[in-house]
Amino acid sequence: MGNGTVKGLSVNAKTLILVLLFVNVGFASKMINKYYAMKESGYIREKTFKDQLQQRVMKSFGSMEELNKMVADITRQKEEAEKAAASFKDQDEQLRFVNKKLEDTKVKLEEEKARLQKEIWELEDSLTTAKKTLVTKDAEILELTKKLEEHSKAPGAWNLPQ
Repeated sequence: MGNGTVKGLSVNAKTLILVLLFVNVGFASKMINKYYAMKESGYIREKTFKDQLQQRVMKSFGSMEELNKMVADITRQKEEAEKAAASFKDQDEQLRFVNKKLEDTKVKLEEEKARLQKEIWELEDSLTTAKKTLVTKDAEILELTKKLEEHSKAPGAWNLPQ
């Protein structure tokens, strides 16, 4: 390096390469530091959130154990509610089946009621006809009784009515 030239590259080129190398190393170092600072701030942010959450839990519940108990209770209650919902679903299906059977039975009973009502009306018509016949027969019997009395008052004429 005494004469200012090195084989192949000039001193200016070497200086420029060294300056660019230091700039690149400095930039890389700066970016690495920035990365670690961001990583640390993210960790601190998460840690701060976790600490704040724990403080709120401690304020509200007194301890993490109580919170864990509550979470376990809520989970158990949720499972019980899901079981109850499944049971209600089964009961709903059974009730629908029973309701359908009741509807079918109701229709059959309505048909039977209509049939019986028709029979009642027919029997009432028969009864009315029978009453009319009885009234007519009673009138005929009464008339015949009167004729018989008239004939019995007259001793000479014993004729049968026609």
